[in-house]
Amino acid sequence: MPPPYHFGPAHPVVELGTSDRADNPTLTSDLLEIFFTSTRDSGHGDIWTARRAAAELPFDPPTPATELNTSSVETSTAISADGLTLWFGSERSGGVGGADIWVSTRPSRSVGWSTPVNVVDLNTPDDDIPRPPGEHEMVMPLASTEAGHGIYRTYFARRAGRGSPFGTPVAVKELNHDDRSTVDGFLSDNGLMLLFSSTPSDSSAVDGGSDGGVEGKGDLFAAWRRSVDETFTVTQPLDDLNTAGDERDPWLTPDGKTLYFTSDRDGELAIYTAAVLPR
Repeated sequence: MPPPYHFGPAHPVVELGTSDRADNPTLTSDLLEIFFTSTRDSGHGDIWTARRAAAELPFDPPTPATELNTSSVETSTAISADGLTLWFGSERSGGVGGADIWVSTRPSRSVGWSTPVNVVDLNTPDDDIPRPPGEHEMVMPLASTEAGHGIYRTYFARRAGRGSPFGTPVAVKELNHDDRSTVDGFLSDNGLMLLFSSTPSDSSAVDGGSDGGVEGKGDLFAAWRRSVDETFTVTQPLDDLNTAGDERDPWLTPDGKTLYFTSDRDGELAIYTAAVLPR
């Protein structure tokens, strides 16, 4: 099995910061464009984005994705590697129920987004939220509350190729539990490692879906398996990053050197990065 991850100190991405909540960061593979959600301006979850000229530079000031936002809650942005497809969760009307997974596309990164479409095959009458596809972009590690108990469980939905529809979500049974959520999955390109956050299921850990997600004191974990045909057999907390606060939304850069995640360690949920260090 691969060795557990080891991280340097966590640092806030200050140029994306605000006195309001910011979370759910995902980036394009060239690291030049980030999508996230924030309660700034509207007071509820909206999709925001920012760009930069080079991966080592700060992001330009963020702007709202106005063509994608509504007066309802938008959450869990999940951008494709090429930046041309964006999945996200939304409580807008026209869905199956609760928070649904929606998708929008664009022909190039210099133009606007298409009208979002409900991804019916991935949605249930309960809350469903997406994450960026892993395993060479063939598998989405989405999360859903359809099993009840007021918690999220992680499911894998597979597709035959980029641009093809995702098939029926299948529960990742070995990582799902009745007493805590398994959510915010990040599946590696080889499909052998899953980063996720886990939140206890208690009265302080659930907010009724106001942002399409779970409130509470979550921690970050990593799970490994030997092949994509096997179950995950090793699970370890990311103790270098976990605090008494809430850690969630892990996203690892393609080179495996930097982790983006969300934490409220300084008060409000904000976006952080941490360097992946060799053992």
